[in-house]
Amino acid sequence: MRLSERIRHRGPQRDEAGARPGAAVLFLLGAALLLGSPAQAQSGAAGPAGPVAPTLQGDLALSLADAIAMGIENNLDVEIVRHDPLIADYQATSAWGVYDPEFFADFEYASDENPVASSLQSATSVSERRVGGNGGVRGLLPKLGWSYQVGYTGQSLESTSSIQSLSPEYRTTVLATATLPILRGFLWGDGWTQVKLSDVQSETAYETFRRQLMDVVKAIEDAYWNLAARRDQLRVAETSVETASELLEQTEAQYEVGVVSRVEVVEAEAGIAAREVDLIRARNELGRGQDELVNLVLGPFLQPGSKLRIVTTDDPQDYRTFAVDAEEAGARAFAHRPELEIARQAVEQREIRLKFARNSRLPQLDLRGSWGQNGLSGATSTSPDLFGGQRAPITSVGRDYFDADNEFFGAKQAKSWSAGALLSIPIGNIRGRADVGAAKLELRRSLTELRREEQRIVLEVRNAIRDLETGLEGIGAAEARRRAAEEQLRAEQIRLEHGESTPFDVLQRQEQLVDAESQKIGALQIYHSSVAALDRAQGTILRDRNVVVDEAAQLR
Repeated sequence: MRLSERIRHRGPQRDEAGARPGAAVLFLLGAALLLGSPAQAQSGAAGPAGPVAPTLQGDLALSLADAIAMGIENNLDVEIVRHDPLIADYQATSAWGVYDPEFFADFEYASDENPVASSLQSATSVSERRVGGNGGVRGLLPKLGWSYQVGYTGQSLESTSSIQSLSPEYRTTVLATATLPILRGFLWGDGWTQVKLSDVQSETAYETFRRQLMDVVKAIEDAYWNLAARRDQLRVAETSVETASELLEQTEAQYEVGVVSRVEVVEAEAGIAAREVDLIRARNELGRGQDELVNLVLGPFLQPGSKLRIVTTDDPQDYRTFAVDAEEAGARAFAHRPELEIARQAVEQREIRLKFARNSRLPQLDLRGSWGQNGLSGATSTSPDLFGGQRAPITSVGRDYFDADNEFFGAKQAKSWSAGALLSIPIGNIRGRADVGAAKLELRRSLTELRREEQRIVLEVRNAIRDLETGLEGIGAAEARRRAAEEQLRAEQIRLEHGESTPFDVLQRQEQLVDAESQKIGALQIYHSSVAALDRAQGTILRDRNVVVDEAAQLR
């Protein structure tokens, strides 16, 4: 079923409250677009590219599910690829146009005056006026490739010829003809081959959209957890600066009472400076993370002056552990990955092209047949006969034009029919044999590409499972290191209070704790990204995030 048919079949999807899906997301979006004053809004009318984007201000709390839903609504990369399946649908429909019946018609008026030198003509010249035309319907039958034509021909002739008994003379014909290819052009002719190819291409465009939608959802999820990690890194950096400032105050107090030297005060001041550099870097990384996520979920509204801050509400500490069976994961990937469907459809296209090439290699054998009826009417010519005398009135035919048509159904009907065949055998048939050979190789290559895609997906699944397991182990190891570093810092601070340590030693312990906390933050980020990567490798990332592809494919 094509994408347009899926959308029509499903109809507008609504939630329990009766609103279209995404209404809550659009409400959040409206709440986020806070304008400080009318002067802050950019003037101008909405154009084909969408509404004028206001400057984003304030804070916007987003869960991961909200971010994904908002990204599907607003992401321009998604909006671009939404067009591909719909365009492919139109192209598939267009391919059927080769079978549209065609009405045809032509009309002609001619006047001739010809000199004659014949014993059958008493005059030295003959004048003729002809008015005629024909029209009808013709076309092709789907798949069979048989052509048909049903036409009507009418002609009026006025002549001064002495051997022309009727003037004007009316002749009409109804004729039905058919050409039936038996070998070349049968079943796998040009029209039917293009129809089948365009149908497969339509499905390929849909799977390509599904693949790109998966990539965008994966990118949003990665950006979401990256932003959460950058925010935690900033918190760690701010805490580190606060701790170093407290250490400086303590060291300065000890210096004033003569417990420590000036060198130790300088060391504490250097520690603050180093941590402030880390804090500046953390703020910059947080800003980058903000822009990355805003670009993915609110791309059209991002402006140079945007000051929106997205607050991630999903806590990286809330994670679930689960065991993954490699065989089951591989089976899910083989069942759900759009890349495999695209590769299979490429094989199907090559098979269709091979069938067409084999058909084109055949000799041409067309059966032809026609059946029709002819009619005649007219008035007795007023021109002299062969002997220069007056003609006797002709009463065997009607006088008016439509009397000729009446003969189609009367006792005087004049039938005509024909049957024949056309045989054409190319000698050598170099092109046909070469096209078949090339089509076979292309099919074989597509089958190899399918196997390579299967192998690549197996490797992706294995790597994703390994990364997930490693990420989970990394969280445990990082947490153990963080607890140890925290305890070592506490002990070193106690030693400093009793004069058994120096500010330099405490700063080193602080660095170790910051490094351990950063490692824990990184381990959590890696784990969440690994979960998304595994779902992407299995092809279930859209299903697990409650993303309905047919709804996401509708133009916004």
